Amino acid sequence: MARVRKDGKYINYYIDRILYERLKSYADDKGQTVTTALERILKQYFDNLDKTEKSD
Repeated sequence: MARVRKDGKYINYYIDRILYERLKSYADDKGQTVTTALERILKQYFDNLDKTEKSD
């Protein structure tokens, strides 16, 4: 049985090579794809931002 496709959007960004290497290393250490790692990093950042804005 096929997996359910997630509701997503393709993005394509050109980032600094050193930053990409850090992201790739982080993803490898966590056993994740770069996409999964980036999604989790962004989600955590935005969740923290929301908490900060609500407490102001």
